[in-house]
Formats: sequence, C-alpha cells, structure tokens
Amino acid sequence: MIKNQHVPIMTKEIISFIEGKNNLSILDCTFGGGGHSKEFLERGHFVTAIDQDEYSLKIAKKFKKKYKNISFHKTNFAYFELLNLNKKFNFILLDLGFSSNQLSDKNIGLSFKINSNLNMNYLGGDLNAYKIINFYNIEELQRVFSLYGEINQAEKLAKYIVNRRSIKKINTNFELIEVLRDSGVNFRSKKIHFATQAFQALRIESNSELENLSIFLNKVHNFLNPGSCLAIISFHSLEDRIVKNYFKNNILKKINTYSNNKDWGYCNLTKKPLIATKSEIIENNRSRSAKLRVGRFIN
Repeated sequence: MIKNQHVPIMTKEIISFIEGKNNLSILDCTFGGGGHSKEFLERGHFVTAIDQDEYSLKIAKKFKKKYKNISFHKTNFAYFELLNLNKKFNFILLDLGFSSNQLSDKNIGLSFKINSNLNMNYLGGDLNAYKIINFYNIEELQRVFSLYGEINQAEKLAKYIVNRRSIKKINTNFELIEVLRDSGVNFRSKKIHFATQAFQALRIESNSELENLSIFLNKVHNFLNPGSCLAIISFHSLEDRIVKNYFKNNILKKINTYSNNKDWGYCNLTKKPLIATKSEIIENNRSRSAKLRVGRFIN
C-alpha cells in the first residue's frame, strides 16, 4: 500500500493564477506527492508531470487509474526537454521543496530526527553527504558550507570535520549532528535546528540543486505559450535569489521592450513573493519558508 504523507504548499495561491480558465495544458515539473497536480486534474486541466523520485512514479500510477488527463515521466526537471514533448504549456509549476515522503525516507536521510546512513542524495547520483563529509578536503568543505549553507565560520567547521574524520569516519546523520554540536561554530539556530545550514549545504551539493535550477531557467521560456504563467516555489534565499533575478533580468518594461534584449520576456505578477498564510503554516510547518514568484510570459 502506498502511503502518501506529502501536503502541497500554497495551493490556493497557485490556483488563483488560473482561476476561471478551462482545459489548460499544465507542466508540473516536480510532481512529488501529486498534491498540486491533483488540484489541476480535478479542475479538468491536462497535466504533464515529471519527477525523478521512484515513489512519485508509484503515486502517479495510482493517479492514472482515476484521472485520464495526466501523463507522467520519470526524469529530472532540469532535463525535461529531452522527453521530446513537442508542445508548449499554459502553466508551468516548479516546486523546489523536497516532499514529505522523501523527508521520511530513511534511505535518503534528509531528516534530523531519523538516524540514517549519511546520504541526502534524492536523485540517485554518485555524490552524497557521506562522500562530501569524509573525502572533501578543507577547501572543498569550506566552499560547500560557505556557499550553500551560508555558514560564517565555514573554515573552522571544515577543519574540525577533517580532524574528527581522521579519528573515525562520520557515517550517520546523528554522528554528523554530534560533530556539528561539538565544533564550536556559531550557527544561526534561534528559530531553526542548529544543523539546518549544514544539512542544507550538503543536500544542495549532493543533488546539484542550484545548477539544476539554472539549467531549467535557461530554457523554460521555449515551452511557454504566449500569455501563460511560470510559477516557482523556493524554500531558501539561494534559490529565491536565482528566481528573483531571472524574472528581473527578463522583465517586460513599460515601453514594450525586454530587459534581456530578446523577443520575449515576462510581466512580473508578484513584485514581492507570496508567502504562506498563518493558518497554512500552523497546519503545515514546512510552508513557513516557502516563497512563490509568478511571471506571465510575453512573446
């Protein structure tokens, strides 16, 4: 039996951009637990869903028994054009958060609460947190923690990790948390778990998250119909900065020119990112850091 624990984020806000429209062709780039796709499908829209996660594939197969207007493709959103879909879409959604199903998966090991072997790679690639922690040199570790975790004392942390692993390899999440706690590094942990920044950095490095986002953004306009919308949900400042700059650098100016000097651009529909309501955050704490940016494609 498939247990789907994922709760979709900011569903009402996303649906508001297509309210009153019928029979749209929608690309859900990160199907996850299928929460957003389900909302689209129940409104009669046609959904092309993609996700690289094996569990998402199982959920999608279950969806197909109920909904006839969905197709699913198992792939990374960064390379969706390789599917040769030969179509453009009226709405494209990219939700950059990992699903609750992935968070609870001991084999992936994203959680602070579940002791698992160091991994954090949810895409099935060769690189994972174990290799980063135990084999990256000081300079490489410092880069990861500074760039992706925004840890101020990244060099101090890198040196401490290299020293600890010389005594004994760091094998599990709980062992890593103990190392972080003993490192003497001042983490920004007043409102979040003190290991959050380090776990974020390792997850981003293991899955090439920012590179995949940039690859996606460089070509997504080729798959948007004129007047259609691109909606992106991000969960930390590094992602949001990339998305914000993407829309800013490709905006349609008032004098009907594009800031990218090309023949396409966006009308920015969210000058400030939309955030989850207080009631949603109470019901789903993972939504507290979500930011939604939406642009209407003009060509």
